Amino acid sequence: MTKLILLTVFCVLVPSALAAIQCWVGQETVSNGRRLPTEIGGPYQSVQCNDADFCFNSYVKRHKQGDDSYTITKSCGETGKCFQDGCIGPGDEKNCCCSDNLCNSSNGLIYPTAGILIILSLVFRP
Repeated sequence: MTKLILLTVFCVLVPSALAAIQCWVGQETVSNGRRLPTEIGGPYQSVQCNDADFCFNSYVKRHKQGDDSYTITKSCGETGKCFQDGCIGPGDEKNCCCSDNLCNSSNGLIYPTAGILIILSLVFRP
């Protein structure tokens, strides 16, 4: 009976989770090889992008006062900004779009995927 309940919950939650793309969202600036302070927990969070088909990642080199700083911004792809996977722009200002979950990369464990794997291991354990 417990397996049936878990399987039912899994079948209800997974399709809704798969309906929207998940992307990393946040911003960080690196100056002379050092990451500038960000909020506690790191600069990026995984979010569900209900109104987007793409994830977005931009790299902008700052060129301020001769330093080698750059800013990376990750977000859900805005309508009209992303039409296909890939990057455009010169090395100093690159805009990239991708269409897979969490494809605008970040380090760390992907919590929704880990949760699904745990549920599957409980349901289908011998």
